[in-house]
Amino acid sequence: MGVRRDRGHRYRHDHRAQAKPKVAPGPRLEPEAAGYCRRALETLQEGLGPEELALFTPNVLGQLQALGLGEVSQDFWGSQLLEQLLPGTPPQLLAQLLPSLLLGGLGGPAGHPLGARVVEAALGRLGEGGEVQGQGGEAKGQLEGTGEELGGTGRRLGKAKRGLGGAGEELGGTEDGLGGSGEGLEGTGRRLGKAKRGLGGPGEGEGKAKKRLGGPGGEVEELGAPLGATGRQLAAALGQLVALVGGDLVAFAQHPPGSFVLRALLRLLGGTRGAGPELLRLAEAFQKHFPALLAPPCASLCLQEALQVLHHSQSEAGDCLCQALIGYLVPPSPDPTRSSLLAGLQDPERSRLLEAAMMWAGPECLRALFQQLKGHLRAVANHRLANHGLQRLLDHAPRDVVEEVLRELGPALHEPLAQGHPGVLTALAGACRRHPELQQEALRCLFQAFGCWEPPERRKGCVGLLIGLRSWAGGDQPEGAEPVLPAVTSTTLQGSLLLQHLLAFRDPQPLLAAFQALDPAQLVSLAQSGPGSHLWEALLGCPHLAPKARRKLLKKLKGHFLSLACHRNGSRVLEAAWGWASLPTRASIARELAANQEALQRDPHGRGIHRSLALDLFLRRRGSWEKLQAAPRRPQPFLQD
Repeated sequence: MGVRRDRGHRYRHDHRAQAKPKVAPGPRLEPEAAGYCRRALETLQEGLGPEELALFTPNVLGQLQALGLGEVSQDFWGSQLLEQLLPGTPPQLLAQLLPSLLLGGLGGPAGHPLGARVVEAALGRLGEGGEVQGQGGEAKGQLEGTGEELGGTGRRLGKAKRGLGGAGEELGGTEDGLGGSGEGLEGTGRRLGKAKRGLGGPGEGEGKAKKRLGGPGGEVEELGAPLGATGRQLAAALGQLVALVGGDLVAFAQHPPGSFVLRALLRLLGGTRGAGPELLRLAEAFQKHFPALLAPPCASLCLQEALQVLHHSQSEAGDCLCQALIGYLVPPSPDPTRSSLLAGLQDPERSRLLEAAMMWAGPECLRALFQQLKGHLRAVANHRLANHGLQRLLDHAPRDVVEEVLRELGPALHEPLAQGHPGVLTALAGACRRHPELQQEALRCLFQAFGCWEPPERRKGCVGLLIGLRSWAGGDQPEGAEPVLPAVTSTTLQGSLLLQHLLAFRDPQPLLAAFQALDPAQLVSLAQSGPGSHLWEALLGCPHLAPKARRKLLKKLKGHFLSLACHRNGSRVLEAAWGWASLPTRASIARELAANQEALQRDPHGRGIHRSLALDLFLRRRGSWEKLQAAPRRPQPFLQD
């Protein structure tokens, strides 16, 4: 809603149909300034070329700086405009804009729902450069190129009437409405007044383009200024933000908009070379305030982000913070019969943090945690919150822990399945996937949980049971009679993931036999469902599936290729089948689809299949098509220019 499509198939924003979200009250812009932001945003959304954008960005940012970035970032239109401009802002200009966004702490943009998003976008732009303190060398060529671009852009943009002509008139018209904001703003208004032919007078050359970009708060640094100063400015702005957030960490973490800024800062420091001391200081601040970071949820998310960033940065502070958090959440219990870890996993606030800590804890720590769960695994697997902690433990547990979980919980896997916790079964299958020696026992326990292990004839019906997450319910049948296999009536995401894990086992023959026992209608139904289509791809790529068995499966789809080609999920399965099919099988598929070429062309997914399978070439020059299909596929390069 709020988007309409014109004749040129370009999406334009319908501001009358867009409802503004309810946000906290903040400084309100004057109507003329808000209108300027809205019109500039419309111009930006219509699409600008690289040269046009190179002049548009500093001009508009200079105008917004004149209006006051703090107030603009808290306005509905101004915040959207800044969020789209900041990711492409040159580093030397960003170094001057960032301090204005940090003024006031939580009382400024960082504490406003809209302003926090703008600060997050600015920090994300800093993170693109990698090393903040070393940006001078990298940015030199970039900024010199920008200077040359801006020098010639003034002359070239005079011809851009069709892209920005109307918008230039609108922006030029803001001179009268904003002319009273001061001398700097008047100068900016005069520059924007020349934009009637493309946001920058055609006579403006390199000299003027390198001069100040405007703003009443002071002169913007020239593009030809020493680049080392830009790097120092960025480092100083980052240090200012670290000091601001670190000095009031709890307030930022517990404040919903402020938590966005804190998490963006953590991600930036984690990807910045040489930011170890700042990360260490923030880790120490987190460690001092564990009790205040359990709630509300935004504070807990900040602590989880800190664990992830410190782990990825390979900082020693990450292990220290993880161990300290586990020690706080799982204190030694005075009663040996009661497990503090079990109580923590059942607590809504502490369970999330325990799950995050388990993701980054080492094998020895996970073994120590598991000792507190031994004998309680059935209760943990059946609890609505604690079962998620068990899943995270299995995701990262070493072999001995997985083996003990399988021994204790394996015979009772039907209980979490009945409670609606299939993730426990999926996590156990994923853990056994890493340890082939445990796979046969895991397969038996899983089939028993669904009631399809004994008698052996039931194993052919495991696909419909596992993907639908339902147990065998065949009713009373005469002894010795052939069991009626359950059909594939429904598909679930967890069931598809479970079957994909089992297909990756060392010996998935019972599962492969069950797929071969499905009739064509069930195979097509499976391919046309979202979870089932991914399962089809895993089945076709299974290394244990013999080529003859793969041909038999594809042969069952004969007569249904058109319905698959014209289906959102089925077309993906058809492309995967084409990749694994032999030349005679491909020719059979192409013949069936070529006979229904008109139906293919009427469907968007069918048109994609028509192009991918080169059906035009198949109809016109069959010999060339066969040579094309018989040619070995060249591997795709890992990195492309």
